[in-house]
Order: sequence, then C-alpha cells, then structure tokens
Amino acid sequence: MAETAKILSPDSTVLIPSLQAGCSLAQSITAADVRELKAEHPGVPVVSYVNTSAEVKAESDACCTSANALKVIEAMDGNEVVFLPDEYMGKNLQAQTKKKLHYWSGRCIVHDTFSR
Repeated sequence: MAETAKILSPDSTVLIPSLQAGCSLAQSITAADVRELKAEHPGVPVVSYVNTSAEVKAESDACCTSANALKVIEAMDGNEVVFLPDEYMGKNLQAQTKKKLHYWSGRCIVHDTFSR
C-alpha cells in the first residue's frame, strides 16, 4: 500500500512502520503470474485488488477496492474477467455478477486464520 501511495503522490512522504512489513495477499502473486494468466485467458481483462504490488498493477487493466470491485468488474468489456489476488473476494464477487471470473487463489493470512 505504501508503494501505491508513493506512486499516486510522489512528492509526499510515505511512512511505514518497518521495511520488513508486508502483505501476504500482495505477496501471493507476481507480475509473472499475471502474464501467465493473461496467456491462459487471452483478451480477458485483468482487475487487480488494491492490495497488490505496483508490478502486478502495471500488468492489469484496472485496479479496484473492495467498495468498487463489482462496479469495476461490470465495467469491463466481455463476459469474462481475471480477478486477483483475493480468492475469497473473487468467490464473493462471482455470486454477484453474471460474468465468468477467473480468480487467483491468494489469501490474506490474517483473514484466513481468523475466518476458521
């Protein structure tokens, strides 16, 4: 998230508590993974959740938040969308759209741990 904040506001100071701080969800997918998905689903738009790296966002057609994910998916051309990286959000969104979602099996370790 700090990386995205800096891209959106390059003249601002972005503070993070630790250089080792990370996000298991964002770390679950790489730009190479996105390129592979695009090869598997040629011509299908890719929508990435905000909790992804800048490199993953750069390989995507659109970026979304949890609040606007459905609207972004619905705005994409065609009947299919690659959604990443959150598997749980992808399954939830699939129940709300008629488009076929191809979602990545990424998970947030915190949500995964406390959801059981």
